[in-house]
This record gives sequence, C-alpha cells and structure tokens, in this order.
Amino acid sequence: MGLLYLKINDPLGFDYEKISSDDTIFLAAAISSPDICEHKSEYAWSVNVSGTIRFISKVIERGARVIFFSSDTVYGERQCIFNETASINPSGGYAQMKAEVENQFQDEPLFKAIRLSYVFSRDDKFTKYLTGCHQQGVVAEIFHPFYRSIIHRDDVVDGAIALARFWGDYPQRIINFGGPEVLSRVDFAQQIKNGALANLLYEVIEPAPEFFKNRPRTIAMSSDYLPLLLGRPPHTLTDAVRVEFNEQSFKSKLDA
Repeated sequence: MGLLYLKINDPLGFDYEKISSDDTIFLAAAISSPDICEHKSEYAWSVNVSGTIRFISKVIERGARVIFFSSDTVYGERQCIFNETASINPSGGYAQMKAEVENQFQDEPLFKAIRLSYVFSRDDKFTKYLTGCHQQGVVAEIFHPFYRSIIHRDDVVDGAIALARFWGDYPQRIINFGGPEVLSRVDFAQQIKNGALANLLYEVIEPAPEFFKNRPRTIAMSSDYLPLLLGRPPHTLTDAVRVEFNEQSFKSKLDA
C-alpha cells in the first residue's frame, strides 16, 4: 500500500477506501507535550480530540479495529500501586484530552486503548538528554520527585502487536502498559549510569511548582494483562538498558 498521508487535525481528506475490515490501526499520533496542551489548547484539542475522534470514527465505519495509545496521566496522582480497575482522574490538559477520546468510544467493540507510562529507549527524550550530558561532560539536572512505571519500547511494540493478533482473547477495553518497577528520574539516571554511561554526572534538583501543574509526581501503574500479552514479564529498566546500549557501534559513538 505504501505511505498514506494523514493530517490528524483535518482527517476528512484521508483516503479511507484504503482501510478494510481486516485492518488494525495503531493510533499513536498526538501532541504529547503538557505545556503545548496548556498554552495552545485549541490547537492541541483539534489534534488530540476532535481530529482523532473523527479519524477513529471513520476507521470504525470501515469495520477496522483501532488501538489507541493513551496515557497513564488519565489516572492522575497515584502513590499506591494500581491496575486497570482503578478509576481515572485526568491530570492536566493532555490527560483530559486522552480521557475524552477514551470516553467517546467506551462502548465500541472495535476500539481498545493502551495507557502508556514513560517509554524508555536510547532515543527517548530523557535518555538522549543524559547521553548528551555524558558526551559533553556536563552535569545533568534531574527533577525529583517524579515517579513512573518505565516501560521498554520493545515491550510496547511486542505488546501492541500481540493485542492486535489476539484481539478476541482480550475483551478488556483498557490495558496498562508499564514496566515492573516504579522508578524516579534519579533511579532512571543511576541505572543508565550503571549499565551504559559510567562517567555520567548528575545533580538532583526540585522543579518549579508549575512543572507539576500538568504532571503528576507519582503514577504507580501496573497491569494484570501486559505480562499475558507478552508471554513474559515486561523488561526491568536494568535489562532494557542492557538491550538498548548493547550495540558496539553505538558504544563507539559514545566513547568518541
């Protein structure tokens, strides 16, 4: 089929004839910056809510299934471990937008939502920041407290593909995608230092109060279903760091 162009805030121009009832659409497109969602809320809403809902509705009209990538922030601040049975309490504009889409399709059998925690890979924003500080010999600044159930990118891909393949085996509309440990950014940095960036230097700082206006300090999310989808426990961050930084060519770049 090749590449198809979709402008998510104006999805009516998309060629829906290309979609059949045998397809499963993974919808990850969104404006995910909490700050943009707050300061440019009208534009963010046109992408994250109205455009997204129109696109999903058209896809479902074609008889295709949709796996929507949502966020753990729909749960709001949660200090204690919880699973998919927990009620939601969206924290900030981004979370409210994700919850709006979920609610729109809560009774739709062709719709499922993956609620993502922070997704780790060597290409994620925080890891790239740490890698850059390591390469430049700069002290990284780590915000604390800030806890998430960090999940490896490979687990997200494997779990999402399994959900599409075994759709009928999982009647649940919502599945949490988080790792097996609730870790702070300090834990995150230290594990990367231990596993890959031995010379990384960092200092812990307390972010300004407005940082937490749209970002819960702690979301201690777990899942009853993700290990079943994967056929194994999700990777610990220690194991994920080993996987991500194992390529000799990449190590050479870091040492250059």
